Amino acid sequence: MDQQYSAMRSNVSMLGKLLGDTIKNALGEDILDKVESIRKLSKSSRAGNKAQRQALLKTLQNLSNDELLPVTRAFNQFLNLANVAEQYYSISPHGEASSNPEVLANLFARLKEKRFTNKVITKAIDELSIELVLTAHPTEIARRTLIHKLIEVNSCLAQLDHDDLVDYERNNIMRRLRQLIAQCWHTDEIRKNRPTPIDEAKWGFTVVENSLWEGVHG
Repeated sequence: MDQQYSAMRSNVSMLGKLLGDTIKNALGEDILDKVESIRKLSKSSRAGNKAQRQALLKTLQNLSNDELLPVTRAFNQFLNLANVAEQYYSISPHGEASSNPEVLANLFARLKEKRFTNKVITKAIDELSIELVLTAHPTEIARRTLIHKLIEVNSCLAQLDHDDLVDYERNNIMRRLRQLIAQCWHTDEIRKNRPTPIDEAKWGFTVVENSLWEGVHG
């Protein structure tokens, strides 16, 4: 199982390193050190270290007003990038689908064991009704500009997965990743106004173009 997730962990680590470089370039090493300290204390605290938990709480309580926003944004951006890596992993050659290609076969085998006939299974499949609802709720704060950049980050991860890349191609992809992560950092993440019906329609088209056409085969 650890081997299956190694590619995803590697991507998360790489994206986190690139984000750290961006934060250092934008705000200086002091903020990056603060973020790293909180990250390490959080990890130890989650593992049950009570002393580290108290140190974490003290560190958070002592953050100045000027530090609160960049530290919060740093962890938010890291979670965005980690989610991209996880989503890519789920569909990549290293992902769960490739490591367990017999999911449907196993499902039908279990149904057979429970004495469901082919007729019953076929009828249940024929009667399936799947409806897609595309909406942009007013509380949705992620901006489309940021989402488009994260989609391109996903594309870069896919390109890096090619075994036949030469050095200059890999370097170009890494350069583009650095640019995208820097752009994500400098993008205002908070939507200032409620989305209009036209905004909602555009968001729906974005989902169709970037998700459905990729996931649903003709």
